[in-house]
Amino acid sequence: MASDSLLWIPSSELTARLQAQIPHMRINTLFMDIGGVITEPNPEFWNCLQQRWGAPNNVEELFYGQDSPWVACRVGQITYREHTAQMAAQLGMTSEQLMHVRHDGEWRLNRPMVSWIHKHRDKNLKVIAVSNADDQLEDRLTEFGVIDLFDYVINSARVGLAKPDPRIYRLALTKADTSPEQCLFVDDKARNIEPAAALGMKTWVYSGFDTFTEAVRGLMD
Repeated sequence: MASDSLLWIPSSELTARLQAQIPHMRINTLFMDIGGVITEPNPEFWNCLQQRWGAPNNVEELFYGQDSPWVACRVGQITYREHTAQMAAQLGMTSEQLMHVRHDGEWRLNRPMVSWIHKHRDKNLKVIAVSNADDQLEDRLTEFGVIDLFDYVINSARVGLAKPDPRIYRLALTKADTSPEQCLFVDDKARNIEPAAALGMKTWVYSGFDTFTEAVRGLMD
């Protein structure tokens, strides 16, 4: 009889009743990309390479494209210094010249995002970096003064796995020690979001601070 009575309940009302029985899953873990989210590419760096050193218009693709030495660098097969040396040779620079230019201005800190994370860490939010990066990532975060922003840093160059390889997402969940439903995975590339969503995480493709904070409002409370 009880099951028969459900047939007379409008589907929208039944859905609402069922949803009310499911406890709200508060986000307790934030997986954050670094490049493009915590740090941002500095246009002045690329302009400098083009205007002062005669780099071609596609210089960023030469550095980080799928056919570049970056593919090996991001999984630790070559070092940051070796990647820089190969790029310097293509640009007609010495390795030391390009090392200096990269260090001084390739990335800049996304200060609004850093402040937002600091605010929400005070609410017992766990923050884990999951980044396709080189072997200098941790030093870079230390120089920016944000290494302590993260409970753990998963650096692709150190674990030998790069997004969107599903294994790096499973590694992240192991480090978080929580359910996927209580995680938010943020990346600036859609292809890196899909494996996280497949595991049951909430996801967001980052394209700007204002749209991000509007979208996730309520998930952290």
